[in-house]
Amino acid sequence: MKTLGLIAAGILFTAASFAQTTTPATTASATTPATTPEVKAQMKDLRKDVRAYDNKKAEARIATKKGDLNAASADIAAAKVDKQDIKADKKTLKAEGVAHPVKLADKEVKKGDEKAVKTEVKDIKTDKVAEQKAVKTGDITAAQADQAAVKTDKKDLKKNIREARRDGVKHPIRRAK
Repeated sequence: MKTLGLIAAGILFTAASFAQTTTPATTASATTPATTPEVKAQMKDLRKDVRAYDNKKAEARIATKKGDLNAASADIAAAKVDKQDIKADKKTLKAEGVAHPVKLADKEVKKGDEKAVKTEVKDIKTDKVAEQKAVKTGDITAAQADQAAVKTDKKDLKKNIREARRDGVKHPIRRAK
């Protein structure tokens, strides 16, 4: 009984001490990365390097499948150079106070890819609606122009989907809806 009373008293004192302590205030600079023009330019360069690295790796993979080993080795060498650029940019951005710059750049690249796919899907939908309206009104030339616009938008959509998958976006069409 004595032990139970001591445990209850200990819990009460612990709860009271936690209730009196205050949580430290977080500053804006600690939670968000610095948004100076230099950091923005460096992040843009990092995003370009990440995208170039992904493209070179994909080209090397395609060349290897085709059996062109010389082109594959050249693409792998270019990918290594891009990887070194990524590491250098990461080091400078960490010195500027940006936490996890490569992960942040990857997320931004994926977000841009998803946005491009979404806009292409919207363009296709609007062109199809315009085509249907032109057909209902009997304007054949406008309907043909809208069909051509849908066709070019579908080509752009395929290109954007390919780029999104190359950059690591899973199911870009599902994410667009």
